[in-house]
Amino acid sequence: MTPKYLFNHLNELEEFRDDEKTAIVTDVDGTISEIAPTPDEAMVNPVMRKTLVKLKNKFKLVAVISGRSVLNARNMVGVEGLLYVGNHGLEYLENGKIIMVPGAAESLNQIKELGMELGKGELSKISGLMFEDKGLCLSIHYRGCENPEYVRQSILETIQHSPQSKNLKISEGRKIVECKPPLGYDKGVILENIVEQQDLGRVIYLGDDITDLDAFKTLKDLENEGKIWGISVLVSSSEIPDYVKESSSFYVNDVNEVLKFFEWLID
Repeated sequence: MTPKYLFNHLNELEEFRDDEKTAIVTDVDGTISEIAPTPDEAMVNPVMRKTLVKLKNKFKLVAVISGRSVLNARNMVGVEGLLYVGNHGLEYLENGKIIMVPGAAESLNQIKELGMELGKGELSKISGLMFEDKGLCLSIHYRGCENPEYVRQSILETIQHSPQSKNLKISEGRKIVECKPPLGYDKGVILENIVEQQDLGRVIYLGDDITDLDAFKTLKDLENEGKIWGISVLVSSSEIPDYVKESSSFYVNDVNEVLKFFEWLID
């Protein structure tokens, strides 16, 4: 099913604006910040930051679920009082302390060794390729490479033939390949946990990538089970596969429209 353009259907979301049990759950890169050539260049602008503060003050919960490490996500967003979850659900902040999900720490050394191996091998010779050590996750960015599809295949094949990748979970996002612990945690699992722990009635989830698909599906399942009212909002782009688009309720065109939607929710 093709998602609907959000601003043509705001009347369907009126009840979300006034429900004291509403939560806003959002990705970071590509959703509340523009996609940048490198992760370090991305930023949440001051207007978005102030708007997130207003959302926090109005609604029961504002949560950030990011592929970044949880400390990186918190520092980038820069708003106190939000729930921060990092590395696609593998870690979160609780009273200022990083909490890893059970079993995640067991893969730390293996991921680090894989990063060292790949960083010294043939992939290191590819211009524009960037390795990002996020602790619980090794991310390989190829956005800055010429012929990105060829580079993507080279990354996947190299990882597949590395003994250090054995039993790790390999996933993909927008111009990125990631190596993570082999655990069943994703944005959907974390979203369901948040719903149960926070006693939420309505949830708006916003994301822009393949990794947000799990959250879109979980939200739909929870609604079908009668546990919550939920909507998913995709920040659309040419990099998003159709199957991700078809799993969302609504779409917007860019980060500026996410901000516009947040301002409508506050108004």
